[in-house]
Amino acid sequence: MLGTLVALTACTITSVNRPDDPKYGSPEDRRKPDSAPTSFDKPFSKGMPREPAPRVEKKSRLGNPPYYEVDGTIYHVLDSGNGYIDVGVASWYGKKFHGRRTSSGEIYDMYQYTAAHKTLPLPSYARVTNIDNGESVVVKINDRGPFVKNRLIDLSYAAANKLGYDKRGTARVEVQVLASPLGDGSGVSYERGELQIPQMKEQSSNPKLYVQVGAFSDAMRADTLAARLREYFLQPINVSPVQVNGQTLNRVRIGPIDDPNAAEKILQQLSQYSFGSPKVVTE
Repeated sequence: MLGTLVALTACTITSVNRPDDPKYGSPEDRRKPDSAPTSFDKPFSKGMPREPAPRVEKKSRLGNPPYYEVDGTIYHVLDSGNGYIDVGVASWYGKKFHGRRTSSGEIYDMYQYTAAHKTLPLPSYARVTNIDNGESVVVKINDRGPFVKNRLIDLSYAAANKLGYDKRGTARVEVQVLASPLGDGSGVSYERGELQIPQMKEQSSNPKLYVQVGAFSDAMRADTLAARLREYFLQPINVSPVQVNGQTLNRVRIGPIDDPNAAEKILQQLSQYSFGSPKVVTE
């Protein structure tokens, strides 16, 4: 999704100009709007794609530095995505990036079920579920992004189409990793059907909305942040533990919140008070 990620160094993104696409990944290029395919592009003329078969692979040579920086923000790549599950906002990317290289070096095809994530190791496989309509799709995560505030994952146009939000632009989703490179960098190939895909959880008919302000392995830090937030907000402030990759993270959240507009106002207040990088989540 982001051209500069094709040439990741050990610690930071390096801008790359390719002879066949000299402006690829430049600030000017990133400002250009994206779009869905038109009828002239004959989308899905060969039929709908098949979902990729989840399998444990070795980390791709490209796209997996320990950490990297985009627009002043540093992202730490997870050693393994096993056990990862999160909820948040999904967007999609399409025609602008079709035929370009992803961060892992693969060619982006907007008609296949793929995705971009900021920190999961590449490649990983995940089930993405639209919380509002219950539709789900298995995707191969082979790219980095989205580098937009409060976005969890960027799906290919095809995946967004399957989840029913390609016309709307964004959706509330749950991301559950099904297969990811092992922490030691090794990998095993599985034939289709050998890797058991977990059954989908029944979706809540009325998912709850929260603003997550932080997540800490140190429970004391989480409690300290919660206490500070209570000085500024009348809404409920809670600390809820969750297991991620065998580690307990203590999530500090405001809510539940009645509607997205109220959540957006809270985000603006948090930014005004310099409370890090909060995000809207559902469960």
